[in-house]
Amino acid sequence: MSRRTFLGLSTAVAAGAASTFVTGCGSSTAGKGEAASAKVKLPSYTPFTRVKPDLAPSTDGLSAGFLSYPKELVQSIAKTPGDGSKVTLLTEIWTQPPLPKGSNDHWQKVNKELGIDLTAILGTDPGYEEKFPAIVAGGDLPDLMWIPPNQGLQHIAQLLEGKCADITEYVSGDAVKDYPNLAAMTPAHWKTAVVNGKIWGAPSPYPALGQVYGGNPRIWDKADGFSASSTDEFLAKCKEVTGGKVWALEPIYQNAVSVLSQCYGAPNKWAREKDGSVTFWMESDEYAEALNFAQKLKKAGVFYPGDPKMADAYLKMAQGSIGAVVYANPSGARKDTRTNDPSLAAEILIPFDADGHKANAHYHAFGTIGYTAIKKGSEKRVRMLLDVLNYLAAPFGSKEREFLEFGEEGSDFTYDKQGFPQRTKKGKQQVEGLFSGLTTATTSPFVLAPSLFPGTHGADDVRDIYGVEQKLLQTAIPNAAVGHYSDAYTQYYGRMSTEANDLINDIVAGRKKMSEWKPFWSEWGSKGLDQMKKQYQKSLEQNP
Repeated sequence: MSRRTFLGLSTAVAAGAASTFVTGCGSSTAGKGEAASAKVKLPSYTPFTRVKPDLAPSTDGLSAGFLSYPKELVQSIAKTPGDGSKVTLLTEIWTQPPLPKGSNDHWQKVNKELGIDLTAILGTDPGYEEKFPAIVAGGDLPDLMWIPPNQGLQHIAQLLEGKCADITEYVSGDAVKDYPNLAAMTPAHWKTAVVNGKIWGAPSPYPALGQVYGGNPRIWDKADGFSASSTDEFLAKCKEVTGGKVWALEPIYQNAVSVLSQCYGAPNKWAREKDGSVTFWMESDEYAEALNFAQKLKKAGVFYPGDPKMADAYLKMAQGSIGAVVYANPSGARKDTRTNDPSLAAEILIPFDADGHKANAHYHAFGTIGYTAIKKGSEKRVRMLLDVLNYLAAPFGSKEREFLEFGEEGSDFTYDKQGFPQRTKKGKQQVEGLFSGLTTATTSPFVLAPSLFPGTHGADDVRDIYGVEQKLLQTAIPNAAVGHYSDAYTQYYGRMSTEANDLINDIVAGRKKMSEWKPFWSEWGSKGLDQMKKQYQKSLEQNP
């Protein structure tokens, strides 16, 4: 995924965001979503146990870890899911597009395995937030539509109610066991697909742990490593490694404040207080303290003197001009540094106690990158499409997953010396892009495997990142709003977030004063924030 989308995932909440598109649907659901969404019974979690990882996962977000590729793959699908009909899928890809269906042998084989004639409409990032509303406005909806939580799509509730299939009765509780690969998703995954008290699609699982600073160990060796026990020590280390053509931190200030706010014990986006009220993290005193500390870092000259929206920070870190960059999660940090330099292993900063605060806490991420909804149709049609999605969610270690991800041995991939599949030139042209789109639609829960990390240190990387996840989970806190819905959020959050991030940039850069931060949130109370909080509070009271 692109840097913009990766980092956006950790700010996503519930099912909506902020720009407008024509749905052709009424707005009768407005004002009802927050109450109804609290009552739905989530699918029963039934983990896939026929392939045993070397490092066990947990339902609180610890990833399964594999140190080698399974010697014997298992069959996870009993029969061909499709009925031979035409199926359209709107999804997003994060790599080069595959060869078109007509000239793509692998695509034809996927169609045969799924038992359908699949046409995939492949959006890109950036661009999906324009493609999605354009297709919806056209009226002829695809059979399957991936709905992300962080790309500015508003009126999702009305679109779902008017045009999409309510799959609650097919997957709620034990009913999901008809789709065993979907049943292997945790309740945290399914919460993201709940709107108006109904389940609308198959989730797209993603690492459960959130934003972290990933550091270049070659730079931080000068300061005895990329770790700290206090803000004073962190500031001192940043100063120590800054000099010449090296700066300690990337200049994307809102990401710096986001990660540092964990050290001050700020809420994870939305928090439920003891009296039942709801607090937004940016309005908290702890977040303000993190913003103030970012000002100190700026004055100390440790941020790279570049554009706060710079796109090449990852590369500059690998090249040695930036010491640390914010990543969406720990595994992404290690993967990216290995990609840019196979000998470079990003070191993850564990949240430290800041200025006397002992409530340091890592932020759980959203847990998915969205969900794929199904167009309204007969029960037979909807169940068939659920069977297709169940196939796409085939787990690591299954024959179906290897086929979807790598294609056919000899033609599309070969096994390397460690026994892991590696795509051939043909596989990169035909398989890679299509798999990117299919796995965005839905996939199995995330696992750590050596093949995730380029280079020859894959097993060590799995152990390291698994250990980092264990440390982060010791203090990890959830976002209280996940699984709850606010109509006001879909209406106001996008503009509020944009204005807040602009103000952060201005304050850290010295263009505006810290004294302007609190009044900004007082003003936003009447502009939509108070309404969001009341709606989340109502939903949380009904189902805490």
